[in-house]
Amino acid sequence: MFKFYFLKIIATIFLFLFLSKTVYAQGAAADQYKQMGGIAGLTEVCFKTKNLELALFKQIGQLFYTQPEMGQMMFGLLYSYFDAKSVAMEKKVVWNGTTQSYNKKQFDCNNAVDKKLIKQFEMQLMNGLKSQG
Repeated sequence: MFKFYFLKIIATIFLFLFLSKTVYAQGAAADQYKQMGGIAGLTEVCFKTKNLELALFKQIGQLFYTQPEMGQMMFGLLYSYFDAKSVAMEKKVVWNGTTQSYNKKQFDCNNAVDKKLIKQFEMQLMNGLKSQG
C-alpha cells in the first residue's frame, strides 16, 4: 500500500517539476526532495512561511505511522531535503535534477518576478502533496 502512495506522490511531484519552467527535478527521489527543500528554503526566506514544509511533513508523518520500515530510506531523503534547504536559504538557489547541480541564477526576494515564480512553484508542489493526502 505504501508503495502505491509513495509512487503516486513521487509521480505527481515529478510531473509538476517537469512542467515547471524554472528548474527541473528529474531522476531519483533524492533529486525531488532536494528540489522541494530548495523551494521550501526560498519560501521561508522570501515569504517567512513554511507551508510546503508542513504539507510535506504531514505526508511523511503518515508514512512513518503506516510504514515504519521505510524510516531508513526516508532519513536519506530528508537529509537531501534539509541539505538543499540550507543551500537555498544561504545562496538563494535551487537544485536542478537535470544538471545535477544548483542553478546559476540566484533568486531575489525583492524581485516581483522571482517571488511570483517561487510562489507558483510552492503552490504546484503543495497541490501535488495535498492531492495525495
